[in-house]
Amino acid sequence: MSDSKEKYDPKPIKSVLKDIISQKPLKKGVQQIKICNAWGETMGDHILSYTDEVRFSHNTLYVTLRSAPLKMELSYGLDSLVKRINGHLGDEFVHKITLV
Repeated sequence: MSDSKEKYDPKPIKSVLKDIISQKPLKKGVQQIKICNAWGETMGDHILSYTDEVRFSHNTLYVTLRSAPLKMELSYGLDSLVKRINGHLGDEFVHKITLV
């Protein structure tokens, strides 16, 4: 009888959300959103204002910029940007950045 009571004990919402997000299909989607958001968080508002789209697929971060000079300037330091974003995320998710 005590087992059935434990099922219905109140749980903190943080714990419930963690259980939901840890499900495999949701975990992958949430991870992709975090990776895409890391672009804006590491690059700042100025560069984010020139960013149209950020996608993540097969360890590559695809960033669409609407400024050709900015795209050219950022293309010289893509390796350091990859390290910066992975450092922000705390793991090696991004292997390559492609500026579109």
